[in-house]
Amino acid sequence: MVNVNFNKLTTRQVRALLRDPNNREDGTLVGAAVAKNLIGPDYFVSVAKRLRTYFGNNPKVKYSRKSLVNSTLIKRYKENLGTAKILPSPIFDPMKLDKINGTTKLGGGIPLSLFVSSPGTRATINHLNASERKIIAKRFYCHVPLIEGFRNNSKFKRNSLIVTEGLVKKQSDETLVTGDIRDLQTQGRAVVYEVLNSKGQNDAYATFELANYWKDNNLFQGMILHYDTLDPSPNNADVGTLQPDKVYHAEIIVVMPSVNDYYEGRFDRSVRTDINFRAAIYGGLGYFQYK
Repeated sequence: MVNVNFNKLTTRQVRALLRDPNNREDGTLVGAAVAKNLIGPDYFVSVAKRLRTYFGNNPKVKYSRKSLVNSTLIKRYKENLGTAKILPSPIFDPMKLDKINGTTKLGGGIPLSLFVSSPGTRATINHLNASERKIIAKRFYCHVPLIEGFRNNSKFKRNSLIVTEGLVKKQSDETLVTGDIRDLQTQGRAVVYEVLNSKGQNDAYATFELANYWKDNNLFQGMILHYDTLDPSPNNADVGTLQPDKVYHAEIIVVMPSVNDYYEGRFDRSVRTDINFRAAIYGGLGYFQYK
């Protein structure tokens, strides 16, 4: 079992540990988390109760005016990014910097620490040398267009976006599955986002809408819209009993490719929907509800 102090762990940090299949299969780890009331018994329910809405992998049809000048003709079109690179800002491109630290700005109001000091993973870059820091900064820079797209979209003006998991420093006794999410987090290639409502609560539907917006408008290698029931039940429920006052906790996991110094990479833009770390929909994004 991973050597952790359960008296200091939060549900969010347990969620981060369970990204890796080896940790999920560790009965001692999972059992201790349940015993400490860090995760609820509904975690073992891998089948969603109700699918409300679904969008496939392809971009949705959009509408625009045929001309930007004095035209009333509406035209249907589909987004075609047609590019395999992210265009860096001449102001914030970390590849142009000699020194990288937590305060390094990757965009307006987007410091590197946003991806390093996240509440679910709580890492630092102290263990990285100068070359490794630049690689990490370059990979996290690929997420800047996602964050800016959220901030500039009026649909989400009453919501806030937080990075709950960023850079991971592997535990000394932790064995990670190569290429899985937690392993990619050690490389700065995977970031977990949550969308909150005006009360600071996890907003599952806004998370679903943001995932679809990113799917249609941004570059990434892979995206997972993940729902889970880790949060402990408000009352003592039997395993498998879904409580009427519970809701799914939703988050978006975005994986970026290993881009080169020109931000070129394999942006497959594949999507998937998971329930409690198990695939529910391949090639699509779904909105699930308890009731």
